[in-house]
Amino acid sequence: MKDRMFHIKEFIDKNGKVTLKELENAFPDVSSMTIRRDLNRLEEENAVLRVSGGAISVNTVLRAKEADFSERVNYNAAEKIEIADKAVKLLEKNSCVYIDGGSTTTYFARALPDENFYVLTNALVIAETVIRKEKPLVALLGGDLKKNNFITVGKSCIDFIENISIETAVMTATGFVRDTGCFTCGSQSEADVKQAVIRKADKVIMLLDSSKVNKKTPYTFSRLSDINYMVTDSNFPKELKNSISEKGVTVV
Repeated sequence: MKDRMFHIKEFIDKNGKVTLKELENAFPDVSSMTIRRDLNRLEEENAVLRVSGGAISVNTVLRAKEADFSERVNYNAAEKIEIADKAVKLLEKNSCVYIDGGSTTTYFARALPDENFYVLTNALVIAETVIRKEKPLVALLGGDLKKNNFITVGKSCIDFIENISIETAVMTATGFVRDTGCFTCGSQSEADVKQAVIRKADKVIMLLDSSKVNKKTPYTFSRLSDINYMVTDSNFPKELKNSISEKGVTVV
């Protein structure tokens, strides 16, 4: 059975996406029912994803997600580098820093000085970026892994946050609604984790490039009253910077 499942997985990996009919043709000595059972086992082992009428290779999905993430990271790269370079100057040495998952915070993680920071994150990309440095310690929060952006969410993730101390939280948002001062993201599970982090942090730094202004996504996780600093790029509307400053937020 193991050899048969290995060859089925190999066939799916090679083709990326296959139908049940294609598998039946490729393995004529194996019954349709057995192939279906093997696909179920392979999905339980996170080797394939079942779809209507067939299966997709997990490796294919991961490559697509990595390409999508790379595209998001590279979008507005100059602005994100500018933000990251300004934001790292707000950190105190030897402090405990939570770094939120996101493309802008990825640049922040790259710019983080190789000093004795204790870094907490729920993002695999952030953890991998920081751990390449020599001095920072990194704790990756456990939980349910979201396949679209490689972050952990869920009850175990929030329970971890509730039992730690965070000196500085470096956050990001998918959108910012200027009329209401709300920061938003694309899923409730992400919003729950972000809210838990902001509640625990002594200081909150929001990284927000100008493309996020008035970009609306469904779930509000914080407002201007929840943050201490907003770090933006030079294209951020000046009148909006002034308006945010008047609400007691330091705009950098």
